[in-house]
This record gives sequence, structure tokens and C-alpha cells, in this order.
Amino acid sequence: MRGVCIFEDSGHTGLLPLTHNRASYELRLGMYTLLDRILQQYPGKYPVTLFAREDIADTLGERYPHQVNTLDPDTDGYLFINGRALDLRPVPLEGEDEVGICKDTVVYARLNRKNYRTMTHGLFLPETGEERRKAKDTLPTSLPSIKVHDVEAGFVDYPWDIIRNNRAELEKDCGAFSTRRKKQGQALDGVYMLNPQGVFLGKNATVKPGCVLDAGPGPIYMGDEVEIMPNSVIIGPAYVGDGSTVMPGARLREGSNIGPGCKVGGEISNSILHSYSNKQHDGFMGDSYLGSWVNIGAGTVTSNLKNTYGTVKVRLNKGKELVDTGMMFLGAVIGDHTKIGINSSLDAGTHISCHCAVAGGSPIPKYLPPFTWLTDQGQQVYNMRKAFIVASTA
Repeated sequence: MRGVCIFEDSGHTGLLPLTHNRASYELRLGMYTLLDRILQQYPGKYPVTLFAREDIADTLGERYPHQVNTLDPDTDGYLFINGRALDLRPVPLEGEDEVGICKDTVVYARLNRKNYRTMTHGLFLPETGEERRKAKDTLPTSLPSIKVHDVEAGFVDYPWDIIRNNRAELEKDCGAFSTRRKKQGQALDGVYMLNPQGVFLGKNATVKPGCVLDAGPGPIYMGDEVEIMPNSVIIGPAYVGDGSTVMPGARLREGSNIGPGCKVGGEISNSILHSYSNKQHDGFMGDSYLGSWVNIGAGTVTSNLKNTYGTVKVRLNKGKELVDTGMMFLGAVIGDHTKIGINSSLDAGTHISCHCAVAGGSPIPKYLPPFTWLTDQGQQVYNMRKAFIVASTA
């Protein structure tokens, strides 16, 4: 029997601030995480290992039933798959040892018992020059007995790669449910459905009077225990995860991707809320990605278009590097446990890290590092102990 190992590589740094507290393959694209998408290609029972940075290994083990950073020595071999890979054709578990490379990045490696025992999570995460040289000599690409192939694969390199592909993936994912599975929830009298065959309601999901569900542009999926409050409008493709609430009068436009346990309101367009985040008041949010436990205050607006109609630029590498995303529409990327105060304005391409607190009416910089406390009096370091108390309370 062979196992599967999903690994993250040094590309996780480009996905900050969303990867401060999670592995790169835990990010959501469409209805599923990147990890879910890979494992769906390999149905059945087999050992699964997750390779990740040491500093998130413990929490990763709490979230998943799989082994973390430990391979099962009793398997005949392992198929290692890069967790950032997109549109990768399923690689057979059985077969001769081989490695797939795309633009100097390892996409997959299928190795037998002898060769996989040299593999560790650190080999895929080199950051310094010395670490890269050591990894190059240890990775299976250096073994003459192993075939190395050039393969075609896309990668999630930056958060906007997810935002760019979000709507198309939602359409495919939600469509698979709405057309093939029986609806379990209920839409009360006074709900208007356009293209009702394109709507899926999970167990105990409720849609209240005055709502309009327009599945004409794309399918709509609502998970278990979802509540859609009166007079809301949802335009597909759209996804509302288990236990989430859509507040009265909300407008969820095409590409709205709401993870589990969220509360949303106002106007949302082509944006992802990973899980347990609140944006339940009026205010526009477009082409954005929010991590977990983020709170957006009432009246806060996210710009997703420059006045010049040019491409949006984002500050990365601790704010030192300005990167052109090539996208005309791009909003904000906000890390876990960050709180944005009322009536704030976020410029197109704003990058706010985890555990930040933003208050006051001053313009928000396009980059804020982790643990930033921003008020009208300026920017200072957020007391870490206080930040963790707030996170625990949430």
C-alpha cells in the first residue's frame, strides 16, 4: 500500500498574511481548500501525511486527522504532491519512481520505500542559500535512478491567484451539488428563486421571506444550518458555508464565497471569507480575501478599482516590495484575528497582517505588519498578550 503526502514549499511566503497561521494548502479556492481538492483525486483508504513548517505543525495536527511531518514506515511508497499546485492531472499512486518539475518547482514525487525515507518536511522549505544547496543534494531530483519530467501545472503564488480563480471554481463546485443532490433545507413563502434547479440548500438551511436567489448567472450552494435573513439578494455563483448567517438586506453578488461560521451583510462581490469572520454591516467589499476571526466594522468600505483603471499594486516582503498584480479589480487581503473599526476605508490592494487592530478615521496604509495597533495618533505595536486575550475571547 502506498501513501500520499501533501507538502508546502517556500512559496508559502508569497501567500502571507493568509499563511501566518495555516499551511498554504489550507487556503480555500471555490468551495474547498487546496488540500481537499488534492485528496478528492485519490478516493479510498491510504495513509495521508501533511508536511508543513514546524511552527504550525501542532495546530495543523489539531485541525486534521492526518499525520503531520511524519511518514508511515510501513508503506511501500509515497506520492508527494505540492499543496500549491493547481490544475494538476491525477498522478497514479503506483508506478516507477519519478519526479515532476515545473519551472524549477517540484510538483510531485513518486518514491518507493528506499527513496522516500530520506524525505523530510524541511527539504521543501529552504529559505537561506545554504538550506537550498542542502535540499538540492537531498531531493530525489539529484538521484540518477529517478526519472525527472517537465510537467504543466499552475500554482497559487499570491492571494490574488485565488481571488482571480475564485468565481470560476465556485461555479464548477456549486454546480455539482445543485444539479445532482436533493435539496434538504427550506425556502419559506415569499422567497423568489430564479433558475431554482441551480440552488442547493443543506440540512436545516432556511431562506426567509423577501429573499431573491438568482442562480441564472451561476449556481448557489448553502450549507447545513445556514440562515438567510429577510430581503437578502444572492446572485450565483455563490457559496455560504455551514452555520453561516446572511443578515437582512445583504447583497451577495457573483463570486461571494462565505466559509463556515461567518456573519455577512452589506454588499459583497467575488470575495472569500475563510471562516468565523464577521462582515455583517453595510459597506462594500469586493475581490478580497479575509482570514479567520476577522471583524469588519460598520460602514467600512473596500475599494477594488483604481481611479486610473490601471492594474493594482500590492506591497509584499514586509512592505518593502511593490508587486504589480496585473489585475484591474483587487480589494484587500486581511490576516487572521484582525479587527477593522467602523467607517474605515481600505484602498485597492491593501495588505493587513494578522492580529491587527485598526481604529479611527485616518487613511489606512496599504501594508500593515502583524500585531499593529493603528489609530488617529499613529501606528504602534499591539501588545501581544492583549491581542491573544482578544483572540481567545473571539
